Amino acid sequence: MRRRNPSMAEASRGESAKAADQAESLRVRAELMQADAARLVAAAERGRERVARASQTLRAVGEEVRSTAATVAGLSGMSERIGVFAQTIARIARQTHLLALNAAIEAARAEEHGEGFAVVADEVRALAGEAGRSARDVAELVSELRAGIDAAARAMHSGETKVRDIGAVAAEADAALQELHQGIELVGDLVNATAEVSRSQAQRLADLAKSLEQVAAISSASSQRADGAAAATQAEITSMGDLTATSQQLAQLAERLRASIARFSVLTREQETGQRAATRAAAD
Repeated sequence: MRRRNPSMAEASRGESAKAADQAESLRVRAELMQADAARLVAAAERGRERVARASQTLRAVGEEVRSTAATVAGLSGMSERIGVFAQTIARIARQTHLLALNAAIEAARAEEHGEGFAVVADEVRALAGEAGRSARDVAELVSELRAGIDAAARAMHSGETKVRDIGAVAAEADAALQELHQGIELVGDLVNATAEVSRSQAQRLADLAKSLEQVAAISSASSQRADGAAAATQAEITSMGDLTATSQQLAQLAERLRASIARFSVLTREQETGQRAATRAAAD
């Protein structure tokens, strides 16, 4: 008993220390898991917000590109009308040149009566030539402008297609991030639940540690009481040994006393017998 109880108390204290360490470890792990889950949720939320802003920006750019494409298409139509006007001016210039040439011919036939008319015809022919050259220049400019507008329209259409494709990719990325965010939130909920279970387990381990401490204290007190009981028992055994020895001594004394009494009785009977014999002898 003196060896067993102290070892039980020491074992209880050791188990209590282990339980306390496990409880602290679970608590720390639970806090770390919650912190990691919170960071993941925050990162997913930031990514989702950035993709949402990018999607909004792309939609705005797409609207601007479509608006610009519509404007360019309008310019293309205007350039076509300008080209038609230039062709009309060139045709009028050619007709005016022919009319001026006919007027010059008629003035030559009129000789001196048509000299003034011939001068006017020459000026009209010169103006018609300038109008024709200007019409050709305008036609060339319109042709170049139409080529530029067509190139811009193709670029706008390509840009609009790319923006639309990027917008679709951004929408898919936003949806994927939404799902990721929901998944991370679910993981966060699971982590929080696990952390709560870990905290509960840690509390139970802490309670177990306290119980083991109480068991250790009770075991130590029991060991001390057992030591006291053992000492008292040993004292009782010693007292009983002394009492046995005393009893044995008393028994020996009683035996000797009985022997002495027996001898005394024998001597007394012998004396009485002698006395009776002497009395009878005297009487005779």
